[in-house]
Amino acid sequence: MKVHLERSSDAGALSRALWKGLVRFNRQQAGPLNYSRVVISARNGAGRLLGGLILQSYWRESYVELLWLSTQARGAGLGSRLLKEGEHQARRRGSLLIHLNTYSFQAPAFYEKLGYRRFGGMSGSPRGARRHFYVKRLRGQRSTVLP
Repeated sequence: MKVHLERSSDAGALSRALWKGLVRFNRQQAGPLNYSRVVISARNGAGRLLGGLILQSYWRESYVELLWLSTQARGAGLGSRLLKEGEHQARRRGSLLIHLNTYSFQAPAFYEKLGYRRFGGMSGSPRGARRHFYVKRLRGQRSTVLP
């Protein structure tokens, strides 16, 4: 088979086609994804954005795509509240586990304090930093990923 690799001039259309192919394959292998995306924000009394969380859920797991807090909001418990709400949403939709990744300069200790278990890591990008991978069981059977 002769194959030609190229860089697309229409990255958006190509990305959609690639995702469509992967999702079709995944559904054939593991059944319906049951995909959902929840975006939760936190605002002050004046409506100013203080932070938020983006949660993607599929099959029986959820993934914290993003948790961000403004500098002013850090240390006041808002991150814990957002993450606990994300966990609540994940449980409600039937997820058995929730996972995320964070860099060493972000908040590894924060996640560990909230019951997340580190299951992997890598270093080298960015220079001097380490990326940590975490998971937390929400309910049900013990996952083989969890310690």
